[in-house]
Amino acid sequence: MQTRANRTRQLLLKAAAEAFDDHGYRGTRLQDVVAGRGISKGALYFHFASKERLAAAIVMEQRDLLSRLSSELRDRHPRAIQRLIVLSLRTAGMLQDDPMVRASTRLACESHHIGAAIPPLFDHWTDTVRTLLDEAGTQGDLLPEVDTGLVAEFIIAAIIGLRRTREDAKNEDGIARHVMEMWRLLLPGLAVRAHLPEIMQAIDTYTRQAYRQPCRNGR
Repeated sequence: MQTRANRTRQLLLKAAAEAFDDHGYRGTRLQDVVAGRGISKGALYFHFASKERLAAAIVMEQRDLLSRLSSELRDRHPRAIQRLIVLSLRTAGMLQDDPMVRASTRLACESHHIGAAIPPLFDHWTDTVRTLLDEAGTQGDLLPEVDTGLVAEFIIAAIIGLRRTREDAKNEDGIARHVMEMWRLLLPGLAVRAHLPEIMQAIDTYTRQAYRQPCRNGR
């Protein structure tokens, strides 16, 4: 019974994410979530007492997304600045392809329509980015004058802004390309100059492997 209940809950979250992603919080009805899925409204209310609670659950599912990804990438990318850039590209890809991630960010942007139940998604994501920037400073890759809190807020705002302004890029790598260009512009003002070529070379290698794109200028 517990396994069946968990499966039903996940189906409801997936269906709700697709609806919220397409129509937003105010444009989604609970009927839209269960329609054509063989799930009754009673089952929906068993798991989620209201549309607000359903939206909050979707955001909560993604609250620790960046910290989980960072942990997964640590062994392969021990240098925090490289891990952060790869993390940002992975997040951009999920914002294109994963309905749960897309819906969570849209709901977080619409939290003023929803209520206090919505957890602070972007604050958690920003904390992860700031932690990585602080680690990069400890490793000697970051310029000492960098305000890691301010930069972390900018990076999250830029990635989310790209997703919100490029609704037609769900099945393309357009967001990731823009994020990569953002880093090419940011890194000269963040990284220690002597370390910059090595950092960029590592990122170029990752970009080629992940997106099968040639390096800039044929390098």
